[in-house]
Amino acid sequence: MVAQAPATSTPLGLPANLFWDVNPAMLDAEKHAGQIIGRVVELGRLQDWHTVRHHYGDKRMSEVVTQLRCLSPQAVSLCCVAFELKPEDFRCCTARPFPPAPWIY
Repeated sequence: MVAQAPATSTPLGLPANLFWDVNPAMLDAEKHAGQIIGRVVELGRLQDWHTVRHHYGDKRMSEVVTQLRCLSPQAVSLCCVAFELKPEDFRCCTARPFPPAPWIY
């Protein structure tokens, strides 16, 4: 008989593989909303997207995704369509990651 690994509790019942680098049981759905929304937008399935969108609502999700520092172009496009945004609204598309180096002429 093969022993089953204990089921870990995840926020909103999302798959534990979305939170491979943290203890999912320690995540609070409200306190860690940015991390949860970011993971689902980048790596989640459609079912996960619907779960998060239902829980947080469009307004909160759009506020969070526009402030994320790093999103893939595919995730930005999805959020633009879902929340009627423009790429210019996203911090990851407009913020310069580093100041210009003084030795580059």
